[in-house]
Amino acid sequence: MVKRHYDNSELMNYKEREPNLENFEGKELLLHFDSFCLGDTICFSSLMDAFMDYHKPKYVWVTTFFPHLLKSNRSDYEFINANESGFLEIDKLVDVGYDKNNMAHTLGGMFYAAKDTMRLPQDTKPGKCPVIPKLRTTDPNKITIGPETIKEISQWKYNENEGWQKVVNSLHNGGYNVYNVSYENTMNLENVIGFHGHDDINVAINHIVSSRFFVGLSSGLSWLAWAYGVPVVMISNFTKRQNEFDCFRVTNPYVCNGCFNMFPNIKTKCPIFLGTERENECHTKIKPKMVIDKINEAIIFTNKN
Repeated sequence: MVKRHYDNSELMNYKEREPNLENFEGKELLLHFDSFCLGDTICFSSLMDAFMDYHKPKYVWVTTFFPHLLKSNRSDYEFINANESGFLEIDKLVDVGYDKNNMAHTLGGMFYAAKDTMRLPQDTKPGKCPVIPKLRTTDPNKITIGPETIKEISQWKYNENEGWQKVVNSLHNGGYNVYNVSYENTMNLENVIGFHGHDDINVAINHIVSSRFFVGLSSGLSWLAWAYGVPVVMISNFTKRQNEFDCFRVTNPYVCNGCFNMFPNIKTKCPIFLGTERENECHTKIKPKMVIDKINEAIIFTNKN
């Protein structure tokens, strides 16, 4: 059984032949996805083909903490487990990640940080994510949701669970079967088919890829849905639009918003109004109707596609 969460550990052993190397063409590289977050890893992986085409290295080993979810579609790079025992002699190590103390990364967002550390032009477009292949056979009456995440700042708590329950009820009353694929299960939502607590994340993936669209937060499950070409309705007002991929995004620009892309290295669930009546207003001021309106847009979109 593949565990969903990983312990922090050292990168596999390696030796650099040319640690000051600047030109990667024709070289052997170790590219390390320096994040234990699923969403970050999906973001980084979407730029792998662009990295190979732009830098033209001879071969690249990509270390990641999610090797079981990624599969190279090319012969010039491969994904391996960052925890793997072994030894690589390479020309250079390239760390790919989001520096929480780098203001440019904060303002620019995840894609900016990935392109910066991969030394790619900022106008580079993400490509098809090299995730493990899954056959997408869509059930038009099946909707997946991911209402929970361990990242407290990204949660949508409109009157506690009332917001999510109203969204679920709207879908249920419209004749849709709603599958809750969040790992956590503290909400105990009604009118959902629940798949929780599975150590193998493929349980969630298999439901997502067979659903009409996915409704979630700025979290790993939303990124996974995007990676598999599943339309995403994302409730996220604590990040700016540039931080994630194009989706049916639910925001409220008339309240405090976007703190994740304004303050570096946020360590609380609300860096501005913590402990006041305005705490987390970026999400508490998103009403269920706003979410349902975006869901209706997704329904119209998926009717046409």
